[in-house]
Amino acid sequence: MRTLMVLLFIITFLFGSLAQAQTQSRLPKGIRGLEEGQTNPPGANWLLDAKDDTERFRRIQIYAGGTYEQMWQIGFRYQQTYRAIIDENWELGAYHWGKLRDVLNVALMKRPNRTPNAEAMFLDNSWALLNAALSSKDAQASRQAFMTQRGTCMACHIAENMPFLNDTPIFRDTGSFP
Repeated sequence: MRTLMVLLFIITFLFGSLAQAQTQSRLPKGIRGLEEGQTNPPGANWLLDAKDDTERFRRIQIYAGGTYEQMWQIGFRYQQTYRAIIDENWELGAYHWGKLRDVLNVALMKRPNRTPNAEAMFLDNSWALLNAALSSKDAQASRQAFMTQRGTCMACHIAENMPFLNDTPIFRDTGSFP
């Protein structure tokens, strides 16, 4: 009997919440200040309905987020560079390696406190080593330079107090070449 009562309560709650969700348009509670920054009832014009440009820019900055999107792309391009070295597809490797640098600079624009380590450890020094190895189309030099870059990425994560990023499949999977 108690199980039936709990089940009825859950069903009533879910249907009540669902009915309310279908009829009520509102801004999310998870982002502070949206209601105060809104001139019209919430709708599809989430940016244009903001009360002024300051609020619009704030919303764009929230939407653009921190560096997580760029770091996801950096991880993807890092893996693609690794695969291109295995396949000896030097042009593809150089393409992804160049894009990785560009994306990292965008991330640094959003988090300038990370720029000193990223430039000192990677962009101003070691990035060019792998780029040159890929350009030379030398498999051994490219593999060696990639492993150096892997270590540089991991050292930067430690320097930025994020060592947990190193204990992930992306670094386990690129720890050696087949």
